[in-house]
Amino acid sequence: MIKLLDVSKNVISKYDAEKIYEETLKWAGKYDRELEELLSKNKEYSIKVLNIERGKAKPRKDIAKWSDVKGIINYMYEEEYNKMNDFEFQKIDNIEEIKDILNSYIENYFDINDDKETWFNKIKDLSESKGYSREVKAYKQEPEKYKGHVGDVSTVIRVALTTKHNTPDLYEIIQVLGKETVIDRITKFIQNR
Repeated sequence: MIKLLDVSKNVISKYDAEKIYEETLKWAGKYDRELEELLSKNKEYSIKVLNIERGKAKPRKDIAKWSDVKGIINYMYEEEYNKMNDFEFQKIDNIEEIKDILNSYIENYFDINDDKETWFNKIKDLSESKGYSREVKAYKQEPEKYKGHVGDVSTVIRVALTTKHNTPDLYEIIQVLGKETVIDRITKFIQNR
């Protein structure tokens, strides 16, 4: 079964987002009405969600069967995200530190129009401003100089926006969620903690 699922992941990783959408919708129509409703409510948005990290040299390989889709994309939909309250923070787990990072991100570093490189450079700037290393390599060489590294700071943002510490590309997630949703999720997170 493990081999079969692995083969399936490889095959599905070659599908475009529209095909994944159609196949998942067909499956959900029989087995998961909630997922069917989620996907069909806004087809264009759902295809954008499913297109994150697709069509690249190394596409995502996280779908082995259509029943996997819901758990992989549910946080991208407000009605599902709002039901979630188990945030998987990692190294940075002090709530005041988390809120401080998120506040600074929204107030000083967030611009939905940034390209990926500009966005990541701003995450590095944010990290440095909070006592974290801009580079993982620099942190590993002198860990005593820093609280952590840029990856720890980006994980705070990732978890606040998705509840998970392990997701596809955060920049792409932010672009699909859009400015209002990003600000709304982070603001609500800060207010409710």
